[in-house]
Amino acid sequence: MQTMTTAQRWFQLVNNVFMLIFALICVIPLIHVISLSLSSSAAVMANEVTFWPVGLTFNSYEKALENPNIVHSVWVSVQRVALSLAMGVIVNCLAAYVMSKGGGRDGIAGYKGFIGFFVVAMLFNGGMIPTYLLVTQIGLKNSIWALVLPSLMNVFYLILIMNFFKALPKELEEAAFMDGANHWQVFSRMFMPLSLPVLATVGMFMVVNDWNEWLSGTIYMQSDNVPLSTFLKSIIAVPVINDSNAEDVAKLNNRSIGAAQIIIGALPILLIYPVLQRFFAQGIVIGAVKE
Repeated sequence: MQTMTTAQRWFQLVNNVFMLIFALICVIPLIHVISLSLSSSAAVMANEVTFWPVGLTFNSYEKALENPNIVHSVWVSVQRVALSLAMGVIVNCLAAYVMSKGGGRDGIAGYKGFIGFFVVAMLFNGGMIPTYLLVTQIGLKNSIWALVLPSLMNVFYLILIMNFFKALPKELEEAAFMDGANHWQVFSRMFMPLSLPVLATVGMFMVVNDWNEWLSGTIYMQSDNVPLSTFLKSIIAVPVINDSNAEDVAKLNNRSIGAAQIIIGALPILLIYPVLQRFFAQGIVIGAVKE
């Protein structure tokens, strides 16, 4: 077993300290928001809350969940994530399988042209106005498909999956063809089961992106049919205070309610990420190094 030199030990120490500081920078704001959401209105108004709840109460969560719009927005986001995940994995994997064959006898004609097309599409897009006009003219506005279809194909995900497919042993594919399998059988019964690490990684990217993305909901959806991220952005940026809720707002404090709504929106990602985190390094690194 190779021992570490003094320089390597110092590098490891500095690296650990840096990563610890970076982790604290990420975690401390989340702890503060959780503390705000669980604190009493008086403590929040007096700025007494730091990293621990003051006057523990769940009134902010009760008030946040009483809003019928937040329940509907959660349902819209769940539909969006489920459809984008299922369809996005299939579309990107099918394209990645074809592109992983390369050119030549076993690949596709014009392989380099397709690669160039995808790279250009990754760097440049059609723009917000042309996309809006297209979505509107084909009748997708204010439907769940306006949130799903425009972002279904992602070149970054395609490249990750394609490199993973290329790294799989070619002997397995050749043996399957010798046994009479066709491309569809090789793809569905061999490549997909062997690609769980990269699929988990790409799937996590999709879930986080679709759950947190709010701009398309603002552009394509009506105010009563927006995903959760768009709903939270609108009420946090411009709180709605009227005769019906003025008394409640005075009792609960809008900061604590907003903090509770942020935690409600972030909770699904906080629960899913630890489950799939162990696939991240393997899913991204495999296929990056060629022998």
